[in-house]
Amino acid sequence: MLPRLPVALATLLALFPRPSAQEAAGAPRDGASAVSTPSPSPTPRPTPTPVPPGEVRVKVLVTGPDGKTLPAPDAVAWLPGLKGPAPAPPKMASREKRFEPRVLAVPQGAKVAFPNYDKVFHNVFSLSEASRFDLGLYRNGASRTASFETPGVVRVYCNIHPQMAAYVVVLDGSLYAQSGKDGVAAIAGVPAGRRALRVWEERGGEWNGTVAVPPGGTVEVTVSLDATKWKEQPHKNKHGKNYPPADDDENRY
Repeated sequence: MLPRLPVALATLLALFPRPSAQEAAGAPRDGASAVSTPSPSPTPRPTPTPVPPGEVRVKVLVTGPDGKTLPAPDAVAWLPGLKGPAPAPPKMASREKRFEPRVLAVPQGAKVAFPNYDKVFHNVFSLSEASRFDLGLYRNGASRTASFETPGVVRVYCNIHPQMAAYVVVLDGSLYAQSGKDGVAAIAGVPAGRRALRVWEERGGEWNGTVAVPPGGTVEVTVSLDATKWKEQPHKNKHGKNYPPADDDENRY
């Protein structure tokens, strides 16, 4: 025969019965609301480290009609389809009956100012398919503007002074540079990876290629252009006719 439990202990066991197996497993009793256990917060994904851009340095060499290969100043190098920082408002001035600069590279959609710094009148125009315009006759201190919406090479002239000739190179991208006297065009801020590269030079024409841009590094490219058969061609005035003789070019208009 088992020993009898003390009266006080028996009373407590009656008041507080042992939990069932279901309750011991965490299930709520009848009529009791379940206490939800908060789910752990998802582990935040690490922020990807941005890939630093690189630089493309293009050295342009041109072999001229004399057979000499020299660095090409004013060559244009660009990466089509890529956007860069907004350039300063572009302008091509008339000064001492010359255009300054002779070659101007602009992104597609740019508006170019053509100020007149000479004491004579000028009439800037172009008959190029990429952008035909005629700014009319205007005096010293005045400036007129033309928009360039279509990529391509635009030949710019003055309808009064035939020696005035220049180029506006309209680009299908805004990551570009023009070469200096050393023939080097340095393009900074180029996204890393393999990129299309284009080069244009007045005598040597256009070159197309690709370049692998290292993250945060510099890649150097040498472009050699053949201008052995190049000859400067005379041009017509805006009416498609020859320029009249300059009897007193210093003072006319």
